[in-house]
Amino acid sequence: MSTVRATSHADAHRSTLAEACRLLGLPEVAGARQVDTTFLHRRLKAGQRLTSQGEPFEALYIVAEGFFKTFVADETGNQLVLGFPLRGDLVGADGLCNHRHASYAVALTDAEVVVVPFRSIAHLGRSLDDFEQLIYRAISRELVTDHSLRSLIGTLGAEARVARFLANFADRCGKAGRPASRITLPMTRQEIGSYLGLTLETVSRAFSALADSGLVRVAQREVEMCDIDQLRVLQKLHTVTAPRAGARRGDRPTRRNVTWVDMLGAAA
Repeated sequence: MSTVRATSHADAHRSTLAEACRLLGLPEVAGARQVDTTFLHRRLKAGQRLTSQGEPFEALYIVAEGFFKTFVADETGNQLVLGFPLRGDLVGADGLCNHRHASYAVALTDAEVVVVPFRSIAHLGRSLDDFEQLIYRAISRELVTDHSLRSLIGTLGAEARVARFLANFADRCGKAGRPASRITLPMTRQEIGSYLGLTLETVSRAFSALADSGLVRVAQREVEMCDIDQLRVLQKLHTVTAPRAGARRGDRPTRRNVTWVDMLGAAA
């Protein structure tokens, strides 16, 4: 039976291979129920590191509960956020190439992961024909999802980037294929900005603009999706800057209601 380290009260829970497949949201590997290998769960407190940049690669991790942040850091400690793994996501695959992790993974909330040791991957790959393919699919899914979002947001303005991020996060937090209508953001707006390539101030303005347009309701980190379909396709929010009739020079322009035609205009 494969383990990572001695069992403790905090790490007593284990998952079978079949359960790990279900958690990943991938088809069960043929013969998985006949394998006696089980995987320990590891619990982390908010702020605790799961992996560190440069440390030896020893295992892959499947998020069972909670939220994480992955990032790289330079010599001065500046962070570039790479993603926000949550339940069902695979963490740690960056260590497969050079057998050292290329990024940090830190728990944003209290969390729990299923630990899949590298030696178990090698053993199961020899005994189960489809196991390696399962791991490749899980890694590929993470790469495709991240690449698709990053490729898209690179062409969009600030409000649209934040809108797509919120819609994507609501989809990932949903259940039974339906997006969550309300989400509690586990990350700060500064971390969202790092991920989207925006400053903190720009992210804050984008949240305000989306709220003013009626697409979301925001209270601190609580966000209600008022129209997630529009968040998914939003290109640009327009405001009227032309002075109204009879207005004196220097008067501040008044905000008008933003129409769906405005919000779905051509990309800038």
